[in-house]
Parts: sequence; structure tokens; C-alpha cells
Amino acid sequence: MGYTYGPVASWRYGRSFGIDVTTSPKKCTFNCIYCQLGPTRKQVVAPEDVQETLPSSQEILQEVYMVLRRLDLESIDAVTFSGMGEPTLNLEIGVIADAVKREIQSLPVILLTNASLLPNPVVRANLTGFDIISAKVDAGDEKTFRLINHPAKGTPALDEIVEGIKLLHKQMHGTLALEVMLFRGPRGLTNVEGQARRALIDKILDIAPDIVQICTPWRPSAVKGIQPLSHSVLYEFGKKLGEHLTMEKIWIYGVHDARNKPVNWKKHDKIEIEVFDLLRRRPCRASDVTASMGIQIHLVKHVLSDLLESGRISKEKVENEVFYRAI
Repeated sequence: MGYTYGPVASWRYGRSFGIDVTTSPKKCTFNCIYCQLGPTRKQVVAPEDVQETLPSSQEILQEVYMVLRRLDLESIDAVTFSGMGEPTLNLEIGVIADAVKREIQSLPVILLTNASLLPNPVVRANLTGFDIISAKVDAGDEKTFRLINHPAKGTPALDEIVEGIKLLHKQMHGTLALEVMLFRGPRGLTNVEGQARRALIDKILDIAPDIVQICTPWRPSAVKGIQPLSHSVLYEFGKKLGEHLTMEKIWIYGVHDARNKPVNWKKHDKIEIEVFDLLRRRPCRASDVTASMGIQIHLVKHVLSDLLESGRISKEKVENEVFYRAI
């Protein structure tokens, strides 16, 4: 079925077991220019637009339990919910998260969301049980928001989304993080210079999250010309926020890196299928596959070579790093 994609090494959360609560093709309210999943094939506005195409909670949980039985949970730091698109489109996400929490006991359960559906009280009610919710905010004004995220027609405006994030923060019991993707793009588009930068900082401070995760798009992006930023630029942005939020609340890519150990599996079923399924979810380097699958690099390179030769995957170079992705 492929609803769950297994462990992935995350700079933010260490060794995270990822659960996909949507299905291919990618379904999202946004068509972000830097998205590592590529362009949005099915752009939607509300959960009602996709419910008939989503797997049931029982189907997802059945596969999750199967994978968890093959995994050494002591080698995992967290369980992360995401999707081939926006995971909160699945209105059963709260039921799935509660069932997974009973299975994994003390591990934190994390949600990655673009926050576009948070103005909807039904969606917010599904999310209050997560230990950490990471909501995406990468623009402080409506014009920049639309240029970066390309929201579907009918999607709430940026200020409405921000109010939804603030309401969720009051209602949830866990930690609210903001994921802030900083970059330079084609035709001078950026959110780290001028008025766009000032507006973004003001918006983050208005939300007053528990954590700010400062990222840059280091994987292949949906649009050509997206440029990741240096650690010094990311740190300077974080330092500015830290003047108001304290530096303890600022996580910076390249500085606060939790990727330290490989994931341990009790057993694998079919390595080639598992690697291909991982690459369907996001582009990876050979080292990422090694860390995620817990297998030796020479075997990873052999499998990637076979997948390339069969035409099932492609490779792309970004900043002198080679990434592989499913075709």
C-alpha cells in the first residue's frame, strides 16, 4: 500500500519514523516553489475534496503496525506524520495518531503541516493530541505568501492562517514549532531581504511559538533556481529572532543537527522495494538511505544503481550533493 514510509534521519528530530496519511499523487492546498516532493499534481482547498481518495485509518494502521514489528523502536527518536501533500487533509489523522501513540508508548508524535487548514475548527480538533506540531510559515505578507506557496483558489489568506495557528497553540497540549524555510529564488524572489524579511520576522513574533525551526531547501526543489542559504545567513536570521524569543527557542539547520545514529531494523523484507518506496516520499542521498534503512553503503549503492538502470529512479545534483528520486 505504501502509506507509511519508515524511518528517515531528520536534522530536527533525529531518527524519525515517518507516516504518510495521504496517497499519491501529491494532494495539497499549496504548490510551493521549493517543495521537495515536486509540483502539486492535485491542488485542493478542503478535506472534503479528497476524502474519497484517501485510505481508511484501519488500512494505514495495519501497514504501520507491520513496519513497526520489523523496527527496533529503541533506535527511533520520534514518529512524524506528514504526507504526499498536506496531511491535515485526512480527517482521521487524530484517530491514527492516538492509535500509534498507544503502540509506541513514550516516543513523541510529531505533525508537519503547511498550516493552511488550521482556520478550520474541525481540523484543529483533530490535532490537539500531537506532542509537537510544526507549522510552516515562510512569508509575512500576502504578496510574498502567494509568490512562494501558490495557494489553491479559495485557500484562506495568510492572516487567517496565522490566526488559525494561534488558536491551535491555545488549544493543543504539546509544543508549537514554526518551520521557516529561507531561500533565494528566481527573478529576485527571497524572504531574507528587505520588507519581506521584516514582515516575516514580525509575523513569527506575533505567533510567539515555542520553537522556530530555521531551514533552507537543501534537497531538489519543484522549481529551478531555488538557492539554499549559508549557515551564516540562517544564523543571523535566528539571532534576530532570538533577541525577542531567546536563542533557546531557535533551531537552525546546520547547527542544531540531531542526526547522529543509524536506524536499526530487526529485519528487511525486500530492500529494493523499501528503498524505492523511500525515494517516492522524498529525494535522498545515498547516505540518507543508509541512515534510514540501516544497511551498508555498498548495498545502498548497488540497489540505487539497479533502480537507475531500470529507469525507476533519476538522480540530480544540488550543491555538489547527488540526490535520487523516484520517477
